[in-house]
Amino acid sequence: MGLPGFEPESIEPKSLNWSIFKQYLDNKYAKGYATSIFEHSLKYYLYLNDVNQIQLAKPTVRNNIINSLIALSRYQGTYDTFKSLMQNHGIKRYKPDPIATFTRIFSSNAHDGLGKWYNDARAVLNENEKLYLRYMALSGLRAMEGINSFNLIVGMGSKYSTEYYNENTKFLEHFRYPKLFLRNSKNCYVCCVPKSLLDEISNSAKVSYVAIDKRLNRANLPMKIKQLRSYYATQMRKAGLLSEQIDLMEGRIGKSIFLMHYFKENPKLLSDKILELLPTLEQTLLNKQMIVGTT
Repeated sequence: MGLPGFEPESIEPKSLNWSIFKQYLDNKYAKGYATSIFEHSLKYYLYLNDVNQIQLAKPTVRNNIINSLIALSRYQGTYDTFKSLMQNHGIKRYKPDPIATFTRIFSSNAHDGLGKWYNDARAVLNENEKLYLRYMALSGLRAMEGINSFNLIVGMGSKYSTEYYNENTKFLEHFRYPKLFLRNSKNCYVCCVPKSLLDEISNSAKVSYVAIDKRLNRANLPMKIKQLRSYYATQMRKAGLLSEQIDLMEGRIGKSIFLMHYFKENPKLLSDKILELLPTLEQTLLNKQMIVGTT
């Protein structure tokens, strides 16, 4: 007997209950990722039975399409069929060209004007949103991870200091809340920011990424939260943190032999070092519009 919603010769959903599928995703993935998977599934579900269309998509979109169709096919119980179609047609995930990556690193202007944008954004955001922006600049979190973390602290109030924050290591421990912060590929485990900032957040109000984006848009300012994350990593590396330490802070635990078997970290020493570097990072960002282009 075939699965409901499928013809025998097809794996294309005919009468999928999208509401139940959305609940399935919400229970399985972090909120932001579940939303992304759902939206891409709605848009590209016809590609389940016409996988060649995936190759025609922009490289930057292709992986999102594949991820959404994998989730949809697993939900429908047709993952093996979809996987075989992908293999038979030579459909693979997009992998950046190493040469292009090298060129991007050496010619990147992604951080040019970031300091001016940061100051301009602070001028148009409300007080709670300003706190979020500062939190993003000092934590290295992804945008939605920052929203989830910020609002979690607000919801906890003063309790965050025992339920979320580790007084001994001085780390905010995201891993305590896996449904919010741990996903298949993109995770965040801990971050380290001044406790005074966390105390301010705990006494503020929740923020919305959509509201922030709209407020910036009305002021003719782009959204550059993503650049704050890369700026954090770049500046911390320049200041002396090891790449492996930065990867830990930004939720990347690679599969290298060194990282998996030999790299060990004293959390207290690492947090002390990060907290020592953060004031310089922040001051450099605030003054960056005056030093863009200098060496």
